[in-house]
Amino acid sequence: MSVTDRSIDFIDDSDGPDEDEFYDYDFEEEELEDRLGRIDQKVIGDELVLTRIPSNEERDSYEVLRFDRQQQLIRIFPKSTEYGALVPQFDRISELQIESPGWNSWNHSAEHGQYALLYVRGLPKGFSSIYEFGLGINRDYRHVIDGIEEHTECAVVRFVVEGPEGVDPNGTTFRISLQRFADYRAAIDRSRARGRTAVRRVIDADTHNAIAGLFGMKPMEPKYTKNPVIRALTEEVATGHVTDAGERALIADELTVAAPAIAREAPERLVQLREDIELVSLEALIEQFEKDLEGPHSRDEGHWQTFFSNNRFALQLIFSAPIVVAREHATVQAPDIDGRGARITDFLCANSVTRTVAIVEIKTPATPLVSTSPYRGKGTDAAVYPPHQGLSGSIAQLQSQLASVPQSLASRLTPELALDPWNDPRGAVITGRVSALNKEQLESFLRYRAGLSTVVVLGYDEVLERLKALHAMLASPPRLDAEANRAEGQPYPERD
Repeated sequence: MSVTDRSIDFIDDSDGPDEDEFYDYDFEEEELEDRLGRIDQKVIGDELVLTRIPSNEERDSYEVLRFDRQQQLIRIFPKSTEYGALVPQFDRISELQIESPGWNSWNHSAEHGQYALLYVRGLPKGFSSIYEFGLGINRDYRHVIDGIEEHTECAVVRFVVEGPEGVDPNGTTFRISLQRFADYRAAIDRSRARGRTAVRRVIDADTHNAIAGLFGMKPMEPKYTKNPVIRALTEEVATGHVTDAGERALIADELTVAAPAIAREAPERLVQLREDIELVSLEALIEQFEKDLEGPHSRDEGHWQTFFSNNRFALQLIFSAPIVVAREHATVQAPDIDGRGARITDFLCANSVTRTVAIVEIKTPATPLVSTSPYRGKGTDAAVYPPHQGLSGSIAQLQSQLASVPQSLASRLTPELALDPWNDPRGAVITGRVSALNKEQLESFLRYRAGLSTVVVLGYDEVLERLKALHAMLASPPRLDAEANRAEGQPYPERD
């Protein structure tokens, strides 16, 4: 029977002869032939033995597979092709065994549609199956066997459906689950796909930069994704190296030690380096800020308290003044004799020049700013929305804290704080998202906010935009006229 007459679909062993006929069946009557050789098949004991016989008489025949019918076990002898010859695929591992319940020993081979060569059917994905090229593990996945060779003295690897893994009691066979191998193969495939993505990003940037000067375009950097694996791969392809967290910490330590010498030898380079670091840090900060506006952190007040505590410079963007944090969770009004009535603010700040007091209250991005139902004019352009209780309550709380500054805090200040509690105390509430409001709600909110004299209300999305504006300014600082003219090839402006 010609192999090309056989179905490509898997056929269960029950379609063939029964148990007794397996031993009496003359497998040699079947014709298993392709353009470069044939497969000789015979039964030896409980095993079906397949041998490759090349058409080229100068090449030796070699055994490629055995199937133990009693144990339902496929045994292959891994080989790979080097310079047209078959050689052992591994240094010590000479046999791979695959537990294969239900493997069809009657319909074990077919002709490959692409190569027109015989291949063994039913091997797990990740195994090479064309007889002419040698059975074994595909090149992409062979490193898992290399690892077993490195850590054991085993000569046989057995892929098991279930049961214990590791070295057998006989010490010659290593057991590994088929599921573990499948998971490993999927991980390798995923990493290779990510690698291709990273290479494509770098090539796209290289292509752009190759012609950028011809069309007056600016050079571009490779696009770095948020995926940490693809980001690291892109860095490796683009720069030839990638640093991990430990290496980056070491670089930071070395830079700290070397900073005084750099300041003396190349002060302008130190300034530039500091600016570059600040810019990258701000980029990461903005990315994390934007991400946390959604999801569970959008309702976590403690998360945002920590954010502003770790990034206090962001508070200066609220007041547009040189602000320093004097205390966190400061008590601006002490409790009464029963321990009640304390007023505690999230941040007690001070203008670093005037030492006047500024108080900041932190709510969450999910806090509503106005009511969902209009107070007047429902369904019209003249709809009026009152402030939401979450906003009005926050402002009332802040106003009471501001009132306590000259009344209560002033009497408890220590010399180290050096605050002015009497003149022009200010407050700010960071809450909600202004961009979530519709047109009528936004108008009502803006009118309400404009009417507040000593309190600033700022949405989280407004803080984000101010951070982005700061980043844009640092990334492209304005240049003096003389510097701009020099960069554009223009003469310096004449002096009077």
